[in-house]
Amino acid sequence: MLKKFLNIFKYFVFLGFGVLVFWWVYKDEPIAKYKSAFSDLTYFWIILSVFFNVLSQISRAMRWNMLIRPLGYNPKLYNSYLSVLILYFVNLLLPRAGEVFRCTILSKYEKIPFAKLAGTVFVERMADFITLMLLAVIILLSQFGVFVAFFNTHPEVKANLLHIFSLRNIMLGVGFLLFCLAALLMFNNYYKKRKSDRGNTLIKRIRLIKQNFVSGIKSIAQLENKWLFIGHTLFIFVMWLFMLYVIFLAYGPTSHLSLQTGMITFLMGGLAMLAPVQGGIGPWHFMVYETLFIYGIDKADGKVFALIAHASTNLIYLILGLVALMIIPMINPSKSPSVKNPVNVVAGRP
Repeated sequence: MLKKFLNIFKYFVFLGFGVLVFWWVYKDEPIAKYKSAFSDLTYFWIILSVFFNVLSQISRAMRWNMLIRPLGYNPKLYNSYLSVLILYFVNLLLPRAGEVFRCTILSKYEKIPFAKLAGTVFVERMADFITLMLLAVIILLSQFGVFVAFFNTHPEVKANLLHIFSLRNIMLGVGFLLFCLAALLMFNNYYKKRKSDRGNTLIKRIRLIKQNFVSGIKSIAQLENKWLFIGHTLFIFVMWLFMLYVIFLAYGPTSHLSLQTGMITFLMGGLAMLAPVQGGIGPWHFMVYETLFIYGIDKADGKVFALIAHASTNLIYLILGLVALMIIPMINPSKSPSVKNPVNVVAGRP
């Protein structure tokens, strides 16, 4: 009961923080300015942004299926795609919960163990993280002067970063990791001691979940085409970049900005999305309009652009996610498993 209360409390705290930042960003701007901006948009570019959005989601579903197939399952692409749509929709309501929901949905309709799907999602997230870090390095090197200008304009941000990466905090972080490692070793020793107890149902269930999760992670080593997996990962990020960049072209004050500006704005907005706030509302808008200000865009116009870009993207996530939730039970009337080897599934093996 206490845990449920804390989760609800945390949800409203993060939501309240996002709403507060959003209000602070837009409190002094007249509503008429936004009405005028939305009426003057070139909606061809907005539609193209939606198209890139859909392509990224399809590619993500295809990449996910590539990780699932080595486990002995062959999920239907439309189920994987609809699960990805539901992922984005749920993340708008509950930060970080979308991954759990998409695994739950696909597990239900394709009869794939949840833990195995969770393992493949872990691989996906690691691939995305590594790709983001590589892109960040490339963008940082090509636009180093922009970051210097940003930190010079915002000394409080610079001071906060220096505080975060202070020697004290680094030592605390290392200490926490060592504590987690020690706890993991202790649990592993405890697990080995209890391993002989074959009659313990809980231990057997934990063992099976662990095996399934590990097998999901190992699917990366069994990919039929690793280069295709890398290609999908890069394609997803390129589509995300184009989703944002073409909205530059839709809005007059930003229509002259280059793709390089789009890259740096994409990266800074991505950093803001690390905040556990529903849909990045508030922090994302702040980071985007402050970044555009460095490139000579008036802050008022930058705020309008941030609102347009965020609203158009998340509105699509909302609409498509709701549609996916409604149609996925309709197109899956039977719940027969989609597997290559039913015997292995019963045994809990890939």
